[in-house]
Amino acid sequence: MGGKSIEAGHKAVLFAATVVVKTSLMVLVATQVFCGNIDPRTLFLQCGDNYPFVAASAAAVALMGIIFGRYIARLKSFNKIFPNMMKTDFIITAMYFGVGFTAPDLVASKVMIWLFGTWILGMLLAPFNSERSALKKVAEYGSIAALGAFLGLHFVPQFQELQSSYTIGMMISSIVGVFGGGRQR
Repeated sequence: MGGKSIEAGHKAVLFAATVVVKTSLMVLVATQVFCGNIDPRTLFLQCGDNYPFVAASAAAVALMGIIFGRYIARLKSFNKIFPNMMKTDFIITAMYFGVGFTAPDLVASKVMIWLFGTWILGMLLAPFNSERSALKKVAEYGSIAALGAFLGLHFVPQFQELQSSYTIGMMISSIVGVFGGGRQR
């Protein structure tokens, strides 16, 4: 960015893009949880009574994103950290999205926990100590690597029985990753 600030309208578009991806991810995992399969035919033809739960879950994530997006696009404390923070948020979202498609039955509940506000918590913490520091870089890149390792454990048969034990590690690494991304360039 070189010292230039991103306009509020552009911030809103970037944040809307991440909310759209997160809402799509919520539809995917909510379909797995409430309907038993991520196949779109399952959602539209066989889910029946559970369809309102899937729709309400997606609407909740979209609504949280809209409300928080208005907040984040206008606050000046996010101006200098916005590009790094959004980059990290997109990387983390892409990691969850990829595992959501490949192992939805194993990761769906963890992704739902993350989507129901944990990602917002990381962004709320991002403006604190926004100076470029080694701690912030280690927090960002180390947490992304840790999250990748936790998500990768879903594919190792020996660790599949320990699914719930590393949920807290996934949540903490997601929060700390966005916190670490919240630094000036």
